[in-house]
Amino acid sequence: MSTVDLDALVLALDPDAVGGRRDIDTFATALTKLVPDAGPADVAELILETIERGQVAGLWTCAKTTVRRGRGVLPKSIALSSVTRSGDRRRPVGVPLRHELAGWATALELSGTQRTVLLAANEWLRRTNGGQAPVVAVAERAYDLLRNEKAFDSTPPLGGETLWRPGRLTFDLLRCVRIPTPLTWEPAMASVGSPGAMVCVENHATFRSLLRVLRARTAPLWVAVAWIQGRNTAPLESLPGLPFQVTRLDYLGDLDAPGLEIAATACAIVRRLGIPAGPAAALWTLLAEQPSRPGATVVAGRAGTLTAWLPAEARERAFSLLTDGRAVPQEALRFDLLDQVL
Repeated sequence: MSTVDLDALVLALDPDAVGGRRDIDTFATALTKLVPDAGPADVAELILETIERGQVAGLWTCAKTTVRRGRGVLPKSIALSSVTRSGDRRRPVGVPLRHELAGWATALELSGTQRTVLLAANEWLRRTNGGQAPVVAVAERAYDLLRNEKAFDSTPPLGGETLWRPGRLTFDLLRCVRIPTPLTWEPAMASVGSPGAMVCVENHATFRSLLRVLRARTAPLWVAVAWIQGRNTAPLESLPGLPFQVTRLDYLGDLDAPGLEIAATACAIVRRLGIPAGPAAALWTLLAEQPSRPGATVVAGRAGTLTAWLPAEARERAFSLLTDGRAVPQEALRFDLLDQVL
């Protein structure tokens, strides 16, 4: 799922910087225009994620009253922060900048948030003599500069693409690095040292059931099982640091539109690390055969795109489930079913 540029969203919601309250439908309309590739099933989750990021950044607060939109519950409105209500206009930063910044930043028309980030970077470069400081974690540098440890978590970080791009602000310039989130995993064998394939799931019950089945095998299909939480795919970037070489990652998610999107995204992240990754074919095929429950109906074109990622044996059944408004969670793969096929 795409990430919304918060500065672009504030500008869309409040182009004249007059502040005030925006109802959630106005917020959602402005947001979806910035992320046209977001599917209908993802919009509610994307709104909640963006609202949380904006609150952390101090851009707005949420009404306590909620409304239901589709299957989700959202705040009825958001109120733009006092920085915006104060009548802030986009304007140049207006102070002398260090040579690392002056060549590109002096004349930029910036929002109040962007000026805050730029001035904090300018002061840090001055204080550290051009960034002569030890390399630290991104969250630590964000707190050092802005007293907000989450300010650099998004992509791009707080300030948006206007500030963050090659030749402008970068983590290299600010002497910080993203540190992969630790990955939850356990071996399926008594000793894991040799290279081998790993399977990754999103549900702790499936995680435990798979380990129970695989540990009863003398030659398990996977030498280890990993677990991540839904859209939080960042821990997979820790795969190269495991104490054995992962030769392939097989992935299992929920059989619904968000589940397939998360699975494809997770595998793309792993492939960028140089590790082959794709669907855990036997598990997806078994999952598609299990009893379904009501889910979001997916139009045929999008369902075809989502299910093309699956193994051929599961595609037709998965396509029918999505277009019929049905879903199958990972929990449908009970221990006894896994024990029969693995």
